[in-house]
Amino acid sequence: MDNDVLKKKTISVIIITLIMMVAEIYFGITTNSMSLTADGVHMGTHVLAFVVTLIVCLFAVKLADKAKKINALGAYTSAILLGFTSVGIIYESFMRFIHPHIISFEDAILVAIIGLLVNILCIFIMGKDDHHQNNDQTTHNHSENLNYKAAYFHILADIMTSVLAIGALVLGKFFGLNFLDPVIGVFGGIIIAKWAIDLLVSSGNILIDNE
Repeated sequence: MDNDVLKKKTISVIIITLIMMVAEIYFGITTNSMSLTADGVHMGTHVLAFVVTLIVCLFAVKLADKAKKINALGAYTSAILLGFTSVGIIYESFMRFIHPHIISFEDAILVAIIGLLVNILCIFIMGKDDHHQNNDQTTHNHSENLNYKAAYFHILADIMTSVLAIGALVLGKFFGLNFLDPVIGVFGGIIIAKWAIDLLVSSGNILIDNE
């Protein structure tokens, strides 16, 4: 995929995802929905993934020999922050089991659906990965495509958690299964924790020259 095209697509998705992330976290807090809050924070992990992809593009030419370390350091720092965030979400979700809050289901469901549509829009913006690469493509460009593919799959995973959040909110509203909201909050926190650990390990290996 052309580097300029990749940068334009990545910047567009970062802006759209960042706006939706703020909206989901805000409405998740104001509507007392942990599943919506977790989905918003989960969306934030994708913003980080796309920022890393963008940095790879920006440093692609001038600092090709240093870009890998710079990105790894940024990813390592992000992983630590994500780890603390996941612990906070899981803790708050468990507290909601003990002290349930009244959830504004209508508003939470609406925002969750908008979040799902935004993720689908981002998938269309990203488009399919470039499967028609030349055999003589450089290792550097291959690295860019791997970063792009990783970010692409982050969005697919977020679509899954958005669907789960919507399902939990709908079941809570119409069938009184309010406990499903904090359950999805815990689930979202665990997913964020897993990605934080994976990112910590992979970036740490690069920083200590294991790869």
